[in-house]
Amino acid sequence: MNNAQKILLTLSLAYGTYKVISYFWAKDKANTRAKRHTFDCQHWTKRSISTYTGANNTPILIALDGKVYDVSEGRAFYEPGCAYNVFAGRDASRLLAKQEFDDGMTDAELDAPIDKLDDLTEEDREALDSYIGLFSVKYQCVGDLVEP
Repeated sequence: MNNAQKILLTLSLAYGTYKVISYFWAKDKANTRAKRHTFDCQHWTKRSISTYTGANNTPILIALDGKVYDVSEGRAFYEPGCAYNVFAGRDASRLLAKQEFDDGMTDAELDAPIDKLDDLTEEDREALDSYIGLFSVKYQCVGDLVEP
């Protein structure tokens, strides 16, 4: 076998390997990508969004300052077992404004009135506004957070 044939064989094997890896990579990404759920723009209560935490591959909703966002595209951050799951399925306004993590949602939180956020400092409000800006650009707003 001459040098030209060796080079051609090497290039053919490299191209074949590339095609096989690309096929499986694309297939894997397609299987793990969150399927976009269509929500009609609606009114949500704290209890109604509480079931959308990403468990069992459900959509993930987060409320911020009266708006509800579908953050399912950020599943790698918000689904169960991930760093920011504590914000999923709830009004995360105060937690994000104050950069706090807690132990998760409680029944008392679900039954409490919507937090008016009247006591936030200017710094807290700026932090919350930054998150609202990020969510508004990155995620779909699917409605408003309302009292039951």
